[in-house]
Amino acid sequence: MSGAATRTDGRTVPLSTVVGRRDLGLATVVAAGDPGVGWAVVSELADPAAYLRGGELLLTAGVNLPGTRAGLCDYVDSLAAAGVSAIGFGLTPVHDTVPAALVEQCRARGLPLVEVPRPTPFTAVSQAVGAELEKLHMRDLRRLGEAHQALALAVTDAVPVDRVLRVLAEALHGWAFLARPSASVPEGAHRTTGAPPELDPQLRELTDRLTRPRGPRSAKARSGGDEVFLHTVGTPPEEHGVLLVGRAAPLGITDRAVLRTATALLELLARTFREDAPPVPERLLTGVLLEGGLSEEAAPLLAGLADSGGEGPDTRATLPPGPGASGPGASGSGAPGSAAYRVLHARPAGGAYRTLPTALPLGTRLLEAGPDRLRAVLADRGDAAHRDHLDLLLTHGWTGALSGPVPPAELTGANRRAAALLARTRAVGGPLMEEGTDPFEALLAPASADLARHVLGPLAEETESARGLRRTLRAWLTRHGNWDRAAADLGTHRNSVRYRIGRIERDLGVDLADAEQRMRLWFALTRLRSDG
Repeated sequence: MSGAATRTDGRTVPLSTVVGRRDLGLATVVAAGDPGVGWAVVSELADPAAYLRGGELLLTAGVNLPGTRAGLCDYVDSLAAAGVSAIGFGLTPVHDTVPAALVEQCRARGLPLVEVPRPTPFTAVSQAVGAELEKLHMRDLRRLGEAHQALALAVTDAVPVDRVLRVLAEALHGWAFLARPSASVPEGAHRTTGAPPELDPQLRELTDRLTRPRGPRSAKARSGGDEVFLHTVGTPPEEHGVLLVGRAAPLGITDRAVLRTATALLELLARTFREDAPPVPERLLTGVLLEGGLSEEAAPLLAGLADSGGEGPDTRATLPPGPGASGPGASGSGAPGSAAYRVLHARPAGGAYRTLPTALPLGTRLLEAGPDRLRAVLADRGDAAHRDHLDLLLTHGWTGALSGPVPPAELTGANRRAAALLARTRAVGGPLMEEGTDPFEALLAPASADLARHVLGPLAEETESARGLRRTLRAWLTRHGNWDRAAADLGTHRNSVRYRIGRIERDLGVDLADAEQRMRLWFALTRLRSDG
């Protein structure tokens, strides 16, 4: 399809896969390659191009098809320019056959044309495309999981950098090369089979730009028939080289996710081999990456990180002993893997003074912090001790929300519940701690993520727009529909909140004045496994 601006930012299935489904009975009228189809849409507009993104299978019965040759030429030209993958023309009730003039224009423009027989409704075609996309999504998830497992095993190799590069090259069906590695990067060839022995001038210039303190972190270029993707390992001036990956085809969504993981592992390896860097708990890392949680063998390693033995200011005076200790407040029995842990989420309390996250008396090394949030895994020390600890954090300028005690394998659920509690702290005006067992949670936990995505619909997507709408909805529901308080929490104008809530009502087809609808959406927001 010449001149088409086909969409490349999402998953697509080959047109031949859709046409080849026997249940649809589609027939190819004009063959012009095998473009990818991102979705099937129905439109009887005289000029639908303005409403399309590219990559669609456009279904039409020709209700408003131009009657002149010039009109048909403009119609097909506009669809091709919009990046439409193909036209699906439905027979009857308007046309008994595909108009010859349309066939002529599609052939001249290189736009595939497919005949949709009378017994096949357009809805069936749309559902078939959706089903094929879901198959592709599941296949990509399996591929991503396998690649992550192989990369996690690679870091334990005697020559870990070269092993990571080989796994990356195999996963992406290309070659990989680590250029300009820093002295802290472990020894090795730092290239795979197929990688160029020397970089050409264009790639050398891009490598120079990526290693400048204020330069870009990634780039791509064509070289020797390959599409080459470059990514800095680390952030200048602390960078540890530039990772180059080359192959004939562009990277897809799953490919980019694998590349990000490999880059992060290469940076981790470089930091690990620095003489002044603390050792990385390899078994704990492998347990998390390979199993999505902690194995029984790796679980005891968590105790040494979640209970730092009094590290940090004032920790010894404020926190009682952690898992496996004896005495009041101790929660573990001392047996390996029997300890319990809690997840802490915290946000700035709003005062002028706030202690830096790394200086807080948390008593754990498992801390992730940013300028306006932090979360940590803490050893369980009993409810009374943790209530005192939440009060102490408040004096340091942080409002916290703490999950109940859980075994290591259930930390993911505890993290989600702590995040939901943190949203409620704005309404109650103070810290919160999860107490007791929620029978509602126990009943719905196995299906909660799927239910949440079903209720949220388009808001469950992992796009910036969807994440922004989820944040707005969460703040608005937390403030019980108060526009001004929700706007203050979000740092925006009340009219912006009104607009976004109105958009959510339109997108989901709900009335947020209905208490039941608000309850359903709050349930979904607090159980969606996402950062939205």
